[in-house]
Amino acid sequence: MIRINRLFMIVRRTLLVILLLILLLYYIQDWLSSSREINDPIKAVSADGEFTKLEIGKTMKIDNSKFTVDEVYVTTEHILLTYTYRSNPRNSWSFPSMTLKLETPDGQDLESHSAGSHGTSWGGRGYIWFDVPEHTVESATIIYDHYDRHFTLEIPLVKGVE
Repeated sequence: MIRINRLFMIVRRTLLVILLLILLLYYIQDWLSSSREINDPIKAVSADGEFTKLEIGKTMKIDNSKFTVDEVYVTTEHILLTYTYRSNPRNSWSFPSMTLKLETPDGQDLESHSAGSHGTSWGGRGYIWFDVPEHTVESATIIYDHYDRHFTLEIPLVKGVE
């Protein structure tokens, strides 16, 4: 009886070590892979055909945190806005990206269809898809109005416009 109990103990511990190694390898692979970031926006906008990539880099403060519009991708079908949100002090509040609106100079609200984000300990990175305007415009205004926080930020939609 003692030998059987000892054999079961050895088998259980061996299985535990094997499963822990598999789990460790999974987390190492996940950490090293690009899955830590948001989906590759170039791959997504490429499906629409040709696109224009605009480096924006404009930042707005929200309380003690910073919201930065990194890039805007414009296709014939969509506008993809990528952003970085840095929370300070570090908190568990995630940025409510679907509260952002995009408005053209002629007052047209561009509808947002989907968004995605990747949270980190310092904030997060994300993206939002918008429809293109009915008429060609050179810029649009991002409007953030959530609880008592409000800001607007003008971004170009064509190269050469600031």
